[in-house]
Amino acid sequence: MSFPQFCINMTKSNKLILFILIYTCLCFLSIYRHKNIEPNSFRTEIWADRAGYYVYLPSMFIYNFSGKNFPQNIELQTGHGFSLKKDKLITKYTYGVALLQLPFFIVADILSSASASTSRNGFSIYYQRSIDFASVFYLVLGLYFLFLSLKIYFGYKNKTILITLLLLFFGTNLYYYSIVETGMSHIYSFFLFSCLIYTLTIRYHFKSKYLFFFFLAIISSLIILIRPTNIIFISIIFLFGTKSKQQLIFKIKEFKNLRILLIWIMSVLLVFIPQFIYWKYSNGNYISYSYGDESFTNLLTPKFIEVLFAPNNGLFPYSLVFILILFGMVLNLKKNLFLGLYPLILFIVIWYITASWHDWKFGCGAGMRNIVEYYSLFSFPLCFVTDKILTISNKYYRNLMLAVVSLLVLISLKVNYHYFGCYFTDTWDWTPYINTFMYPFSFN
Repeated sequence: MSFPQFCINMTKSNKLILFILIYTCLCFLSIYRHKNIEPNSFRTEIWADRAGYYVYLPSMFIYNFSGKNFPQNIELQTGHGFSLKKDKLITKYTYGVALLQLPFFIVADILSSASASTSRNGFSIYYQRSIDFASVFYLVLGLYFLFLSLKIYFGYKNKTILITLLLLFFGTNLYYYSIVETGMSHIYSFFLFSCLIYTLTIRYHFKSKYLFFFFLAIISSLIILIRPTNIIFISIIFLFGTKSKQQLIFKIKEFKNLRILLIWIMSVLLVFIPQFIYWKYSNGNYISYSYGDESFTNLLTPKFIEVLFAPNNGLFPYSLVFILILFGMVLNLKKNLFLGLYPLILFIVIWYITASWHDWKFGCGAGMRNIVEYYSLFSFPLCFVTDKILTISNKYYRNLMLAVVSLLVLISLKVNYHYFGCYFTDTWDWTPYINTFMYPFSFN
């Protein structure tokens, strides 16, 4: 079977032009969302968690992993996202996000070196903006891989797939974590999730099954490196396109192949050895739990209701389109394992993990942020529902449904667009949330 015909309807040059156009527009949007931010404030791209992910880059390429070489008071100026102790750089985050940001950091470093007005310190304006460019790049590329995967899986019209992706971007907090919170890990994981799904989608286009498993292993290792709890997503390797018990058994037995097993072991080591070396440098152990006292202290008293509905980082207030995603899962519970039961079980597991964490809000953020990467999977039940709505025969009901969906998207976009910081009031105080509807759309 040849590569799907829809992929060759547009020339490679036209695809590239379209990619660059979308990428440029979203980069301008991200830059505008950051243009009036005060330096060294919690809204900057390199602050707190975001600084902790990123700091590997200046440490390696500018400061040689020596704490004494860093600028004075840099910990304070970056929200204590990392620390400098005994001449060492200490960050609790892994290097995965920094690895994906590396090409953009190099460009920023070159520009800073050539500029007379900007310091080459790893934290000045060019470095801040490089993170915006990186985030948008992985957003657009992740959506592109999702477009290809959805088209191959469903065979729907391009219009249906495009509307699905627009709903996903504007109707959930995917917008916020790709345009505003550009330094967080979620958009990078979203990209990797989309890559993994696309790799599974085109499995039989690989000339070598060993090359297929190599890509699968590298992507899976990066996913786990960036966020260890995302290991549950790796189950998709066995369940994607699986329609019978025999198919599932076959996929599991594939890993008994010695060559495939060695490919996985070598790929995991290739990805994780730099992290093991860093942990040995930072605390003397090759394997480390760097989150200290942070743990799942709410295992027996999970905050289920808050995680879903609280205006302070609850899922639905910031991602109303998720209602359609759940609807798609329910419709397919008995019909399709991959569209119904599997994503529903995965969602329940994520929900429980989030509700059990000591800080179920996960700090400052817009909505349930650790679900952002899983939108790559959840786009499949969403696409199913989108097609059902667009093909309703009764024009009145179809237009009514489209109006309802448009309202959900508008509310979510309005909230995510104006949410630009932390929720400083009580968990169930709806006043700041409601106030977002009073603000006009503006780049200021």
